[in-house]
Order: sequence, then structure tokens, then C-alpha cells
Amino acid sequence: MAVKLKWFGHAMFGVESPRGIRVVTDPYPRGMGYGPAGAEAEVVTISHEHFDHNAADEVGGEPVVLRGLGASGQWVRHARTLSDVQLTAIGGTYHDDRQGTIRGLNCLWRIETGGIRILHLGDLGHVPPPAVAAAAGRVDVLLVPVGGVYTIDAGTADRVVDAYKPQVVIPMHYRTEAVKDWPIAPVDEFLKGKVGLRQLPDHETAIDPERLPVSRELWLFPSG
Repeated sequence: MAVKLKWFGHAMFGVESPRGIRVVTDPYPRGMGYGPAGAEAEVVTISHEHFDHNAADEVGGEPVVLRGLGASGQWVRHARTLSDVQLTAIGGTYHDDRQGTIRGLNCLWRIETGGIRILHLGDLGHVPPPAVAAAAGRVDVLLVPVGGVYTIDAGTADRVVDAYKPQVVIPMHYRTEAVKDWPIAPVDEFLKGKVGLRQLPDHETAIDPERLPVSRELWLFPSG
């Protein structure tokens, strides 16, 4: 059975396993511009504690909340299994390119279900060193920030994609109409010169492990 993936906007995604376990990543607050997401989940993962990524109280269903950073800002180890979903926190990355001295630490989350491995990069601010990239293992779907300023920009995102070698790349954390006043770049900067672009018709798609692309594809959710 396929895995369902939904983009709510910004860095917030929903993953639904073949058995119906719902995971929400980095939920944003309703006042940010995207409006209420109306998401429900069994699990919420949070990459870091900035307001646009940690609004767990906006997610319905009384989910378990897994925070990648502890109270003092340190990486926290998580390796949790809930039914047919395996969730792994991967430390060793930062919210900037100066080892966290500007914006702190960042946690990656690997979500594995239905034969698909999804890696959410949070607010990654640099190219991970080889040992950190290797810790993720195989990556089928990479959710990568591309807007710059607060995260890696389009050019650095290309290097990050090469480090993880996914079959599917999905950009996030870029300027849309909902955050039109933010200084981050629109997704167009990342799309320039790309091949294998697949424009998705809706905000939700299904991923079948038997039908992953042979050559890398870039999937783009509608931003409106």
C-alpha cells in the first residue's frame, strides 16, 4: 500500500502510513499566514523550537510530541516505533553555517513506513558533514528547505541533495503568498535549470515504493 504525503505549507507535512498512523512535521501557528491547517495526528515531530516549526498545540488528535532538541537546546535521541511507522531523530546539524552560534541546533527526522524512507531536514543551515549524512542511511524522499536567509539557499540545497542522493526531492520553506513579506526566496530560484520536475496537482500525493522514479525527480506541491 502507498504512503500518503501532504504539504500544509512552509515546513509542515503530514505522512500517513498504510495502517493509518498519521505523523505531522514542524507544525506552524495559525497566525503565520497559512491559516489553520486542520491537521490531526498520532505523532508530531519538531526539528527545533522556533515558532514557525513547533506549534504542536495546533495539531488535533492528542498526538505524542517528539522534540528533536531538549530544554537546554541539545540534540535529543529518539528511535520510536508506532505500529508500522519508525521515527528516528538525527542530530549533528545546525540552523546556520556557524555551528549554531547564530540560530542554534537543528534536528533531522527520518520517517520510515510502507517501504518508504522520508527525511525531513527542518531548518538546515549548512551542508551536513559526511558522517551526519551517512547516519540517515537510504533516503527515498528528501524534504529540503531552499529559501535561504534562515536556512540553506537554492545553491546549497543542491549540494545537500547530492549528499543524501534521494529518488524524490521536495522543496519547502520558501516564499509563498502566505509568507510574502518574509525575506526568503521563492521556489523559482531552486527550480532553475532542473530536470525531472513533476508538478503535483494537489497538496496531497501517494508514494508507492514499487513506483519510485528510477532517475531523481523534483516534486512540487501547489503553493496556493
